[in-house]
Amino acid sequence: MRQQIMVLLGVLLAGCGGGGGSGSTPPQMTGIPETYYPVLTGTDWVYDVNAVAPDSSVSAYINEMQITGTKLVAGADAWVFRESNPSGDGVAVDSYYAKDARAFVYLGDNSSADWLNSIIRQMDFMRFDGTFSQTPLLDRKNADIATDLDGDGKSERIDIKVTGVVEGYETLVLGAGSFSNTARIRYDIAGTLTLSAGGSVPITETVHEWRANGIGAIRQTVQATVGTQTSTDTSDLRAVSVNGVKGGVFPAHDLLTGLASADSDATRPGRPALSSDGTRYLLVSNSQGASGRQWIGQFIAADGTLQQNIALSGASLSSLEGAPAVASDGNTHLVVMRDEAGLHAQRVSSAGGLLDTYPGAILAANGRFPAVAYGNGQYLVAYYNYGPVQSTIRGLLVSSSGVVGADFLIGTAISGYADIPAVAFDGRDFIVAWETGSSGLPDHDIVAARVNTAGALLDPVPISVSTAPDMQFAPRIACDPVNCLITWTDRRNYVGLNYAAPGDMYGTFITREGVVLNGPPASGGLPLALGITTNSGDSSLVYAASGYVLAWSQGAYVNSPGGPTGVYARRIGTDGSVSPAAPGLAVSGAPQASTRLYYPALASISTGTLAVWLNNSEAMGDSKSIRGALMWPPLSR
Repeated sequence: MRQQIMVLLGVLLAGCGGGGGSGSTPPQMTGIPETYYPVLTGTDWVYDVNAVAPDSSVSAYINEMQITGTKLVAGADAWVFRESNPSGDGVAVDSYYAKDARAFVYLGDNSSADWLNSIIRQMDFMRFDGTFSQTPLLDRKNADIATDLDGDGKSERIDIKVTGVVEGYETLVLGAGSFSNTARIRYDIAGTLTLSAGGSVPITETVHEWRANGIGAIRQTVQATVGTQTSTDTSDLRAVSVNGVKGGVFPAHDLLTGLASADSDATRPGRPALSSDGTRYLLVSNSQGASGRQWIGQFIAADGTLQQNIALSGASLSSLEGAPAVASDGNTHLVVMRDEAGLHAQRVSSAGGLLDTYPGAILAANGRFPAVAYGNGQYLVAYYNYGPVQSTIRGLLVSSSGVVGADFLIGTAISGYADIPAVAFDGRDFIVAWETGSSGLPDHDIVAARVNTAGALLDPVPISVSTAPDMQFAPRIACDPVNCLITWTDRRNYVGLNYAAPGDMYGTFITREGVVLNGPPASGGLPLALGITTNSGDSSLVYAASGYVLAWSQGAYVNSPGGPTGVYARRIGTDGSVSPAAPGLAVSGAPQASTRLYYPALASISTGTLAVWLNNSEAMGDSKSIRGALMWPPLSR
């Protein structure tokens, strides 16, 4: 976070911050170790900022700070700390700091306030030699700010004094993780701004900063009063990458762009698909632009770097249907899509080569809404097959070499309803979950069935997962080393209400033997996210090494009624524990005006997870894209 001290009249004086919490140890007056101030090119901190102005208006934004390298400043070798959005206006600022065995020193910045640098340059923010609180960090008398604030053609002058003390050590739990032995530093700023036309304005400010060993600044609060005007700022660490240590949720960025012209039809391009081979990700979507319709893929590195786009088809398709599916065996990815050729599959090597030219293997002429998972040398493709009397969920096996097995029945579905199945591999068998019921009645249920790797259906009578009142729909499934977790959108708490009412996310664990663990189907299930809005049916679930991640789309347009908008996520332990509290992890940030965020998809590499979603712009002249954000498990330091 930018080291700032706020003063009146919109002028930034400089400083550092921190925030809140209760101390338990006596004050440590002499300073803290230099390991609390890591400096290394590429280090990345991301903060959630809440700023309360003197008129009580609140602004919330994300500020990302990266060390981009070094620069010679005032004859000293300085580290460049680049902040993307330090004041919430989207204007980036570079600040310069030097660090040696004696101190961590501020050397100025590249903002427009040149007078500010002349006043506070060479200010120690921390001294490592045991003298931190012995003398003021800054003490300037009658300093010319070279700025005319009262309109008389003369610049104003300021007295300013900054002192610091280490108040103690404590544990903080933030979006980026849990941090023990964090040093709580307090800075007191007192000053007087003297107006050349007469009169003066008192300035007082209390700044707290919490720093974690080896991580740096994790929280700051600033309360500034200038005259009778008081403002407060709070910045909490939401993500960090320092010296190979990563945790939290990083800011979203564009992945695939220009996919379709802006309109309200989210099926153009529809739901994206995402898989991981253990090293990098493959994102699959489609482009429906002026040059034609085609399937496209994009490889993304574990750190989120875009590496390679791949054309799965030519740009000459007359029709295609969103919601492809993709899974990996570690060496190849199997991509399953529906278009004018029917339901078909193509293999892509992990190196980026297209192994099967379009359309690849034809799977089912009437198949729609596929799901795919890999296990024990086979992919299981499950799909919806529409029938005029009774629709079905069907499946077929595809080998890693692309050999397609015989099609078989898995279970019945909803007649005349676009039911999307979910499939995962539990280490021994596949398990398929889907929605069943009647298309005309609000009594849909979630059922499941296991299929072995030879294609034998192990549950001819489907397993009842949830038969709670009203609607249960849009199941998702993932497996840990012991059990699997099935999640779904649930309307049991809103019986009889229209779909403008909120919805909930529920889930249950199921064993490899098909035993549902969390209560009877009619009333059981784990409440995973309650009171989220109608887009909650757009969800995704993945197991990420030590627990599950569940993501959903919440709200419609920015500032729509019903709570926050955007893509949110929660972590679910293998014991069913859920974190964080409502509203969850803000993965996407709020959408821009006239934009809806739909169809999140998740995949994991090692302990990291990539979340992607459709950025469905409806603004005239704009275009749609797929955006994504990296999520790492919260740190425990």
